[in-house]
Amino acid sequence: MPTTITAAVLREVGAPLSLESVLIDDPLDNEVLVRVERVGLCHSDLHYVHGSLSIDLPTVLGHEVAGVVDRVGAAVTRFAPGDRVVATVTPACGMCDQCLRGRPTQCQRVDIVRARPRPKHWLPNSDALGALGGVGAFAEAILVGEGSLATVDDALPFEVACLLGCCITTGVGAVVHGAGIGPNDTVAVIGCGGVGVSAIQGARIAGARRVVAIDAVPAKLEAAKRLGATDVLVASADADETVAALHALVPGGVDHAIEAVGRTATAELAFACLAPTGAATILGLMPEGSRLSLPADALVYGDRTVRGAYMGANRFLSDVAMFTDHYRAGRLDLDAMVTRVVDFGDINDGLAAMSDPDTVRIVVDMTSARA
Repeated sequence: MPTTITAAVLREVGAPLSLESVLIDDPLDNEVLVRVERVGLCHSDLHYVHGSLSIDLPTVLGHEVAGVVDRVGAAVTRFAPGDRVVATVTPACGMCDQCLRGRPTQCQRVDIVRARPRPKHWLPNSDALGALGGVGAFAEAILVGEGSLATVDDALPFEVACLLGCCITTGVGAVVHGAGIGPNDTVAVIGCGGVGVSAIQGARIAGARRVVAIDAVPAKLEAAKRLGATDVLVASADADETVAALHALVPGGVDHAIEAVGRTATAELAFACLAPTGAATILGLMPEGSRLSLPADALVYGDRTVRGAYMGANRFLSDVAMFTDHYRAGRLDLDAMVTRVVDFGDINDGLAAMSDPDTVRIVVDMTSARA
């Protein structure tokens, strides 16, 4: 029998989320029903709220999630009720060409992996309700395939464990899997929100010899320096001035630039920051139809490259153990990334607070709905 839960529903672009009673289905054979404990607020959620990315409405947003397994389908073998888990929006089949090459975020069968014969959620009037990335974590419970989950160690409180599902996976993943940064490298990270600060920490863990944090908001640079940046730079409205200031810090440019904002201007700035043979890794999601303009001579004569790394090109099911070990050893500071925890009923206030200068990550306590 479907279960009644409370979910934050996006019904109209630009409108606040509305807390509503909805129905969530029972697990199918390979699915797991998870009681949500904490959810991180990600800028991609805001993109859907503001309409810069499109999604069918009504829907439940949210994807950076940690919780406890409540029920499992008949064919599930990796989880049992009571397990602590984190989820990903990039489940993989493990069998297609991309998965076999170690690129699970580009799984060619992801739509098949997510497919089910009926909707996961219904409204009380029986209308189907969507779920972002097949997750829909702004709710008391989520229903996902077994391959979307990884067990998380008791050493990680839920308030930081949820970060593994997106910002840590994307930022640290971009360093380890996307860019392949090492001890001989110099790095610039453009944008010091949750993903950018995660990339800074990843570059520090990887041993990069210089890590320059770039942001237009000075308050964000303070957090970046505490979490591993060797240098900070306030971005100018004039990209040439920003590049000149970077060159004053790292003559000739950096080996790697990571863009974590989601704007064409900052993606182009990442390329402009590169030394010859350097690589720009673009992480930020941009409005559909966006185009980049790059100087062809710098691209060809300088052997520079630009690449995307969707969700950091992560390998989620194995990466969670890596993140956990670094956290336990004190090398990955997740606690300092949580700026504020808000109750589920205050989720719209949390979304609004994401623009505050001192915000790195805001986490929603979903248990408040059950109190």
